[in-house]
Amino acid sequence: MDDLLREFLTESSESLDTVDNQLVQFEQDPNNAKILDNIFRLVHTIKGTCGFLGLPRL
Repeated sequence: MDDLLREFLTESSESLDTVDNQLVQFEQDPNNAKILDNIFRLVHTIKGTCGFLGLPRL
């Protein structure tokens, strides 16, 4: 497996763990814009990296 793809998978897994935890926090505090901003930022980063790596279906 390509090193770049391996790094992407590792970072994406970590980011998705963070998103999972922050979604739980956001359920408890739905007015917290910082949590929502961070969720969007992490998902946007994953999406952008998918595009960079030529993985449009992700």
